[in-house]
Amino acid sequence: MPVTPTSQSETGDTAAAKAAARKKRFEEEKKRLEGQERPQDTICAEGKPALYITPAEAGMLIGESRVFTLFDTDGHKLTAAADWAVSSSDLAALTSGDEPTVTAKNEGTFKVTTRIDARSAEAIVKVYPGDKLLIGAARWKVAPIPCSKNPGISKVVPAVPH
Repeated sequence: MPVTPTSQSETGDTAAAKAAARKKRFEEEKKRLEGQERPQDTICAEGKPALYITPAEAGMLIGESRVFTLFDTDGHKLTAAADWAVSSSDLAALTSGDEPTVTAKNEGTFKVTTRIDARSAEAIVKVYPGDKLLIGAARWKVAPIPCSKNPGISKVVPAVPH
């Protein structure tokens, strides 16, 4: 089969098209990360501070205990003022108080939920057997603050100038 030589201008056009596509993807991701295209949830749109739990996701071992904390988007710590619960008493025990403590009892996944009036928040906890977490398992994850005017990323700059 004969090979048709590609002209240098065709190669340049392809490279330019690929570069333009990369730049477009970068700009879209930059807008998303900077919060310019972040959807509003109904609580935020109503002007009431939303609640969030930290950690938002946790990995624990059987027998391990962890304190969870509740904040609102205005930065107020509301842990002691909230009602707390776990979705499965077979998987975890909850000790209430100024600092609610969750103790993992069995392997599995459960939710830690909290409520103040009509507002609520939840965290996901995965319990593992053994004496250490599996490789790649998250011990502690903090989610972006819902409805925050400061999403934590103020500016995205490409690693390679264009």
